[in-house]
Amino acid sequence: MEDPATRVEDFRCAVDHLVTLDYVDEDRIGTVGVCGGGGYAVNAAMTDRRIKALGTVVAADYGRVIREGGLTPGAAIETLEAIGRQRTAEARGAEPLITTYAPTAEQVKQAGITDPDIVDAVDYYQTPRGQHPGSPNRLLFSGLSAALGFDAFHLAEELLTQPLQIIIGDVPGAFGSYRDGFELFNRARSAKKDLFVVEGAGHYDLYDQPEATGKALRKLGEFFKENL
Repeated sequence: MEDPATRVEDFRCAVDHLVTLDYVDEDRIGTVGVCGGGGYAVNAAMTDRRIKALGTVVAADYGRVIREGGLTPGAAIETLEAIGRQRTAEARGAEPLITTYAPTAEQVKQAGITDPDIVDAVDYYQTPRGQHPGSPNRLLFSGLSAALGFDAFHLAEELLTQPLQIIIGDVPGAFGSYRDGFELFNRARSAKKDLFVVEGAGHYDLYDQPEATGKALRKLGEFFKENL
């Protein structure tokens, strides 16, 4: 289940816990979000002023990713219509429809897909590189309506004022974190904001590849040292 409201609330709950700890300075709490977590972190920071500084790495607006996933102008509406039919069926006793987050390696090969974000997603999530028993690539189809109506950057022009460090790679792909990085930079109200582009890095390089992540971590370290 991918429910943006729950994901955003996770950040607020984490802060709730931190402020109960004697060794935490509540005026120096920052957050970092990666990929969809970056979009959720942005959304949380806008409404939780206890977050004093924000860093994102290849942040993606998950709602936009899902809306554009069908690759046709009417795909989002068609998906919502299908979700409505499926929810009605499930309310009447049908089995839940389970789909996947990402295609399999075989599906990517058969479809002739070469987009780096999709190819690398398969390589990351479906191999020992990033595979985990708790992430079986299964998604409740009827739950997608919440994501389809979500805009991670909604009201950033008005509510996002904390110091902001945005990090992206310069190899764009289908997930759109490259253009989301520029959009967030332009929309954020933050008086202090920076967009750092890691040359030669794609979306998934900034998950676990030493050279790319090393540059990102050094930049984040400098940012939080200066702003917290």
